[in-house]
Amino acid sequence: MGVLSYSVLFACSILKVRRSIRRVLVFCGVCVVASSSMVANNVTFPSFQSEAGYLATLLVNEVSFPGERGYISEADAKQGMANILLVLDARIKYVPVPYKRVEIAQTSSARLLDVMTAGGLHGQIEGFYRDASGAAVVVPRIQQRMTYLMKIAEDGAPGRFASLLNYAGSIASGYIAHLNRPENLFIDLRQVHGTPVTGRAYSWMTDRHNFHSGGNFVRIPNDQNGSLAGNRFFTLKDLNR
Repeated sequence: MGVLSYSVLFACSILKVRRSIRRVLVFCGVCVVASSSMVANNVTFPSFQSEAGYLATLLVNEVSFPGERGYISEADAKQGMANILLVLDARIKYVPVPYKRVEIAQTSSARLLDVMTAGGLHGQIEGFYRDASGAAVVVPRIQQRMTYLMKIAEDGAPGRFASLLNYAGSIASGYIAHLNRPENLFIDLRQVHGTPVTGRAYSWMTDRHNFHSGGNFVRIPNDQNGSLAGNRFFTLKDLNR
């Protein structure tokens, strides 16, 4: 799809952007960075108009940050981001026989943007969808949270917020560039409490006891690292065993 028509609300006063940013468009008080990456004092983040930026925004949105429900540690949050990325990767590249991608991801497409926006506004990933023109966009609350997190990350010396934002940007950019993927905690998972499973995680949800992905998704328990960064991960029942 190339460049996304994806605007994120960033007040100009929030980010002290270095000269390495090629240009900033200002319209009605909204700044849209039009470069390959956003570089501020403490944070380097892919442009919100790029595929890597859209992916990085998803990773940030889906995990708990310090002070939010479900936050445990910086390491836990980073593992959560990494394994959410790997769920998307599994839906694209590792659909186990006899499953079909549409059964797992609500789309038959193997394109990353299609997998991220499958099902629309309230689809596979809440708030990430395509608008009427087909552009990949997000709802305002996600834009607002990104602005809030960036503002904290830029306040003072680099800390946990900056570290988490930089990590999201780094692994998203690395994935798009076909570099090494993060460690997959679930790749060798073959049994969950007596149920044969395929390995890899294929879904995640907010970690609440009554939330379940349904169908042949199998909830990965705590003793198999199934809870990360406020999310519960799910693998698939192995239908060949």
